[in-house]
Amino acid sequence: MTIKLENSAFSAEIDTKGAEIQKLIRKSDKKDIIWHGDKSVWGNHAPILFPFVARCLGGYFMIEGKKCEYSRNHGFARDLEHTLISQSEDRAVFELTQNEDTLYRFPYSFSLRTEYSLTEKGLDWKITVKNTDKKPFRFGLGTHAAFDMNGGEPEDFTVEFEKKEALTAVLCTPDGYIAAGKDGKAPVTAIYGEKEKGIVPVTAEGFGNGHLFKSMDSEWVGLRDHRDNSIIKINTKGFPFCMLWQNTAGKPQFVCIEPWYGIADAENTDHEWAGKVGMNDLAPGAEFISIQNICVE
Repeated sequence: MTIKLENSAFSAEIDTKGAEIQKLIRKSDKKDIIWHGDKSVWGNHAPILFPFVARCLGGYFMIEGKKCEYSRNHGFARDLEHTLISQSEDRAVFELTQNEDTLYRFPYSFSLRTEYSLTEKGLDWKITVKNTDKKPFRFGLGTHAAFDMNGGEPEDFTVEFEKKEALTAVLCTPDGYIAAGKDGKAPVTAIYGEKEKGIVPVTAEGFGNGHLFKSMDSEWVGLRDHRDNSIIKINTKGFPFCMLWQNTAGKPQFVCIEPWYGIADAENTDHEWAGKVGMNDLAPGAEFISIQNICVE
């Protein structure tokens, strides 16, 4: 089911499947900020990633001695129907809770609430994870918003980190897992070596399976369109990691800016959920709030 939101500056469409943004249209020029989801290129728009992000080596984790299997990356929240809790003209709240299938993959009771509110500059996007179980659990969380290049050439765009800071990269294998060092420890980091601090050019070669960054001070990362000097910003404050990704076949058509709590499995993973990097721990009854505002300037 598609939920429509509107204010004086923007309109938006949210699908109850995955509570995923489908469209975010600026009324002044009818520009859709979000990738339109051409399935021949990449069929998503802006999925929510829970209870883990990125790649799961071998298709399973071990959680408290239980083998928990996954057939896809990025968890299950993006594939399931979320319940519409409330709606007004410019705001909607969705919730996902445990069911038989999620308990097989993530053996805990939880509430995942996603709230969208249109603003004059874009979209306020808040995700709340609540532990409704009787025991603590660990979880990963992230977003995967794809920003449409709207017919532009790769050289028209750069990704800009707010603080213009020298970037630290997490080394990944060619197939998108976290590289281990000679001592077997992961993750391994290195200076990214961008020509201009905090500026990553979009190129025709793309980002492969992604460029992953950590230890950022920037409170936002944005996609700059040098044709009109506009920028689309997404909040990264507090997130330990940020992934940049774009379509891997053909001319780049979108850029994903993905703030993450958590990262892919290491290439030498032991599959233990308790050892996964960048995750959050949540006590029974406690809540964790993630702010993911999208601002268009």
